Amino acid sequence: MIIGLLNWRLLFPRNWHEAGVLLGFSAVFVTGPTLLYFTAVRLLPVSTAMFLFHCYPAFAGLFAWILLHERVTRAYLASVGVIGVGLLLLLGVSFRSVSGIGVLTMLACTVAYALYAVLSQRVIRGVDPRTLGLYNQVAPAVVLSLLTIGQPAFYPIVFSSRTATLAFAGIGLSAAGGMFLFVQGIAMIGAQRAVIIDSLEPVLSALYALVLLGERMTLVALAGGLLIVAGVVISNLPATRRNVPTTLPSANSQ
Repeated sequence: MIIGLLNWRLLFPRNWHEAGVLLGFSAVFVTGPTLLYFTAVRLLPVSTAMFLFHCYPAFAGLFAWILLHERVTRAYLASVGVIGVGLLLLLGVSFRSVSGIGVLTMLACTVAYALYAVLSQRVIRGVDPRTLGLYNQVAPAVVLSLLTIGQPAFYPIVFSSRTATLAFAGIGLSAAGGMFLFVQGIAMIGAQRAVIIDSLEPVLSALYALVLLGERMTLVALAGGLLIVAGVVISNLPATRRNVPTTLPSANSQ
């Protein structure tokens, strides 16, 4: 609705072929990882699920090398390794007595999401990133509605109190806003750098839990958070900028 009020032309692709590509891409690569993620969360401890999911930058770098012919630099590999260690410390991951099916399901989600991030860089060439962001919301909504025909779509608990309703609305707005900004970031700086910066999500989640919920952070978790930040910094050092092509036209190209 907001996109339509700002510029209604962004609601419509330039032709039917482009509309089909955007709808199909969003239906597969947004709905698929979403279903896999919540299936895995039911089978795994949250910390283990979060760790496996945030390993997707490693797959994204591989796919960017294969599909987009981007170089996988030593800085990128170093940042992925440092972030991986940081996630282990921050989340306190345990692989004892975990569901093998849950691990495979989350790894499938991780691979699918990495493909989404890399292929987005190709899909949005010539397309306004906000248009893709819009279709990322519409297509999964249509698919999930079809999958849940005959089942209750809105549960009473959502509307049981004002707080629950506001929380429900906040989750929707933050998820949609995050997706819009993520696609915009991929268009501006490329998939490799975007997915590394996205690794800050668990660090910010821990910070929100500290500020909003009063949860304490152990020294080990704090060290893990600092390692994640260090990994993001390593990947975005000035020397690595020349290796990441941008999908947006520059002022000098004219």
